[in-house]
Amino acid sequence: MAKPESKTEFFYNEKGLITVGSPVKLQILNLLRKEPRSFDEIVKFTAKAKSTISVHLSNLRSCELVEENPDPQDRRRKIYSLTSRYMGCSQEPFIEHYRNLLEKASTNGKDRSCFAEILFHALCFGFEAYGIDNAPVVKTIGNDLGRSVSSIFGSETPDELLREIADFLEFHGECRVSVLTEFPALQIEDSFKARSMPVIGKPFCTLREGIIEGILDGKLEKDYKVTETECYGTGHEHCLFKVTI
Repeated sequence: MAKPESKTEFFYNEKGLITVGSPVKLQILNLLRKEPRSFDEIVKFTAKAKSTISVHLSNLRSCELVEENPDPQDRRRKIYSLTSRYMGCSQEPFIEHYRNLLEKASTNGKDRSCFAEILFHALCFGFEAYGIDNAPVVKTIGNDLGRSVSSIFGSETPDELLREIADFLEFHGECRVSVLTEFPALQIEDSFKARSMPVIGKPFCTLREGIIEGILDGKLEKDYKVTETECYGTGHEHCLFKVTI
C-alpha cells in the first residue's frame, strides 16, 4: 500500500488546471497514472472502505479527472482510468540554488553571456524556491513542441528518426549529439550547459526530454518514453536520454 502524501498535485483536463489535496484522491490518481484499475483493485491499494472509495471516485469523475467504463471481460465490473494529465505538485521550498543565482545576477547583470545563463536557470530554480515542482508541465510543453515539428521529419523507422533528431538538435543548439543504438539513446554534449549548469544532484533537461519524446510519438504514432538518466546537473560530462516504447 502506498503511503498518502501531504501535498497538493496539479492535473489538467479540458476544464483547465485542477488542484487535488486529498491524500486518498491522490492515492487513486497516482495509481491510475500507471494503468486503468478496477474498483476492487483501488480499494485494496488504498486500504479504505468501499463506501469511502466510491465517494472519492464519484467526486473525481465529476471533476472529469477519472472516467468509469465496463470491464470488457466482465460487464458487471467497472474499470477506472485517468482522463487528465499530471502537471506537477507542491514541494518543500529549496532556496539555495535560487539564492546563488540571484547573487550571480547582482554582480554580473551587465555581462550578456552571463545573464543568458541566469535566464536559462531562473525558471527551474525559481519554481523550486517557491515550492513548486514544475518538471511535469515543462516536459508536457516540450512534448507539444516536439509533436508540432514532427511533420518536418522524413524518417519512418526509430533508428533513422533518432539520427534525424540528432541532426535537428545540433542545428538548433550549441551541442554535439551522438546516437547510441544499443539502448537506444541520444547522448548530448552541450558546451553552454557544461559552462553554466551547476551540479544539483538530479537531471535538469526536462524540456529537451519532452521535445525528443514528442517528435518520436508524433512521427511514429507510438507511445515512446524518453528519460534523461545522466546530466550535467548530476555531474556527468554529457546528457543521456534513453528511449523506450
